[in-house]
Amino acid sequence: MNATTNSVFFSGETEARAVLAAANHFGVPPDQVVFDRVEKRHGFVKRRRVVIRVDPEQVGTGAGEKAEVETRQEAAVEESPAAPAPSAPEDATPSLEEETPVDHSATDEGWDEPDPDAEEILEIARSAFRQLLELADLEVSADMVLADGRLEVEIEGVDQELLVEDEGQVLLALQHLLPRVMYGRLGRIVPCHLDSGGYQQRKEERLRGLARRVADEVVSRGGTRTLRPMNPADRRIVHITLADDPDVETESHGNGYFKRVNISSI
Repeated sequence: MNATTNSVFFSGETEARAVLAAANHFGVPPDQVVFDRVEKRHGFVKRRRVVIRVDPEQVGTGAGEKAEVETRQEAAVEESPAAPAPSAPEDATPSLEEETPVDHSATDEGWDEPDPDAEEILEIARSAFRQLLELADLEVSADMVLADGRLEVEIEGVDQELLVEDEGQVLLALQHLLPRVMYGRLGRIVPCHLDSGGYQQRKEERLRGLARRVADEVVSRGGTRTLRPMNPADRRIVHITLADDPDVETESHGNGYFKRVNISSI
């Protein structure tokens, strides 16, 4: 690959994890990422990380949305307006924008209707998950349950702590890529929710608290506050948390996988 000014750089503890980060960024299966490894000098006080260079024009077309924002910081109030993000390309796979509800309650009838294809879905999910773990070089296992049309995955094992480093970047990448790898074998999207040691649950609680604090602020002061870019699952938590609040309204804006949420007083 020739180096160009359009190249995007990714890093990880291993080459495999750098590729996983690139796949998550572009929203494609890992095997569609074409890259060059970049030799980089490291200071003796820094951990050695592998850096790869990816030319977006050489990334294979396939599943998923392009994530135009690289940050994985915890959602927080953005004090100053940000520059418009670049638009994402059209994709062949159905959008996962509304893929991850935060309401874990059963159906209106009080029970989950069994999916006739549940065993096939679980078999494909386990195979796809093993493929991603092999790529990421992670030693963990997963307990999978298909409930109400969504795959719930609880992960544990020797490398469990690595999943939640850097604001859960690896866990987020796995959650983003698993349904896309499954799509290539199943032909349809199955929403997936991954957690490890209650990390996602604690994160959801923090996001709900953030949403309520900002809502109280805009009600008392008026106007609009904007949160940092969030993935669809995190944005959905904010929207649902404030859905029944008669004094505020929420709206996502931006392009691509990561968008900002405006919280405004009515």
